Amino acid sequence: MMTRSIKRRLLKAKIILNQTIHKILEINRKKKTLPYRSNPVQEQQDISEELKVLNKIAEQQAKLIKHYEAALATERR
Repeated sequence: MMTRSIKRRLLKAKIILNQTIHKILEINRKKKTLPYRSNPVQEQQDISEELKVLNKIAEQQAKLIKHYEAALATERR
């Protein structure tokens, strides 16, 4: 029973990490068009702040994934 719960949490964490990575990649693509926009300095600051948050979320999800995988490995023994 506990294994199913951990597996479900692991799957959710992997999905969230995947979505976060896609958002980060999308923002990095958007950064390439900044020099051609009006007020690129402000947009660059906004993008930098958003990337900081997304990187923190991705880091947290990666830690959760490692934790859940370790819990599954110890439970299987």
